[in-house]
Amino acid sequence: MTQEVKKQIRRASGIMALSVILSRVIGFVREWVFAQTLGASAVTDVYLSSFVIPDFLNYLMAAGALSISLIPILSECLQQGDNRLSEKVFRTTSTVMGLVLLVLIVAGEIFADKLGGWVAPGYSLEQKILLAKLLRVILPAQFFFYWGGLAMSVQQTHGRFLFSALSPIVYNFGIILCGLIFYSSMGVMGFSVGVLVGSFFGHGMLQWWGVKKLGYSCLPSLNFSEEVWVRFKRYLWVTFPIMLSFSLVVTDEWITKYFGSFLEAKAVSYLSYARTEMRIPIAVLGQAAGMASFPYLSRLWSEKNFDQYVATLLGEIVKLWALGPIAAVIVISHSIPLTHFIYGGGKLTPFDLKQTALVLQILGVGIFFWACQILLSRGFYAAQKTWLPSVWGTVLSFVMIPVYYVLSQRWGYLGLALAGTVGIFIYCSFLWWMLKKYIRTIAPQYLFSDFYRFFFQWGLVVVIFALISFSFEKLGIYQATRLSALADLILVGVVVGGGAIWVLKKGFPQVFKTF
Repeated sequence: MTQEVKKQIRRASGIMALSVILSRVIGFVREWVFAQTLGASAVTDVYLSSFVIPDFLNYLMAAGALSISLIPILSECLQQGDNRLSEKVFRTTSTVMGLVLLVLIVAGEIFADKLGGWVAPGYSLEQKILLAKLLRVILPAQFFFYWGGLAMSVQQTHGRFLFSALSPIVYNFGIILCGLIFYSSMGVMGFSVGVLVGSFFGHGMLQWWGVKKLGYSCLPSLNFSEEVWVRFKRYLWVTFPIMLSFSLVVTDEWITKYFGSFLEAKAVSYLSYARTEMRIPIAVLGQAAGMASFPYLSRLWSEKNFDQYVATLLGEIVKLWALGPIAAVIVISHSIPLTHFIYGGGKLTPFDLKQTALVLQILGVGIFFWACQILLSRGFYAAQKTWLPSVWGTVLSFVMIPVYYVLSQRWGYLGLALAGTVGIFIYCSFLWWMLKKYIRTIAPQYLFSDFYRFFFQWGLVVVIFALISFSFEKLGIYQATRLSALADLILVGVVVGGGAIWVLKKGFPQVFKTF
């Protein structure tokens, strides 16, 4: 990896990591406000389930993977020095796919009642009616998510990450403000309005500004000249596997909400609250590393610089292994004070907090795998090979459905959490096995000895810090109050987190320098 590429990735990673941290802080405020107003209840379950269809629509349009499919194509245009061609591809793609999405949104509005019944068949009639109402409010937000995703891909191709970084922050602010303003008159619907408002400003207006600053036009266009048509067809070819697949990475949440609707009230709430906590380290580690490195991986691939491509990809995986398990140790060993600090003081009872913490402990085991699969997938996507991760993810989703059912019948919502953790471990392991085989075909001279040596040595370090982290309970710092929970988390963060960084710096200086 050249120093320039290291510097670019480090700068982009810093921007994305900082934005994720800020977004999670605001997300913490959002979740705190939500816990204060709704807590864990049947209404909360309905609100959380109302995102399944919009998320499905978002996934069907591959909105979450737009950077994966579009960045390599735009990178190729810029590599040829043709900014105008890049703009034409962006405008044509956004126009055609935007029209398709609008048709699907209208259909969703018309059939919201039936769709709500499919999502959560175990809910009561009253819950299903409310679910349809919330669904109709949230659905239009998917247009802004999709268009904003395309606009962010353009900016990231040009090495601009600022507006992409600000997007989730603005989005969360919209949910918080509207929830606080409208809750007294609209109830939980106020938060749904916040989703629409936040997406309009964070993914719509903000990204429009970012694209305009690059000199791109945002007006609709149906330019099907040969040069644009060739690239648009390639975009469809790369995107279709993602659109038509149902990877466990996405379906895990859908499946748990489906089976959770048949369990006791609050089951969906416990799972969703715990998943939100788990996503904090995943977002900081996996999303920052994946989003920041992907444009450079795509560029290296288009330049056929395979040695650099492999070194960059494996270097990012090493970073995840250095920090991911440490984050998992802290989350698992201190799940109760973490949950109390985030959700305490509202309508969640001590029993609710304890159950959410138990779910978090099970989900926490999979933190490294959830973060790593983001990077492993992008290893294939940068090479425009989207079929393998998509097909494997779909097959695994269907194979795991009976596992979710059996474990939910045996252990309720804890069983659903366990099924998701087992599933992501299998998914991540298979992706690594296939990626390693692929690496050997493009860079046969690459040796994995140093890579595996660090994995083994750092694994021993993690075990030691895990013992230290679990021993903190004997200190009795946490006393079932939010203040004592904060003190407990600060201490473990300093001792375990700071200690791990110190060991990394002293014992593995070459790895530490890559951060």
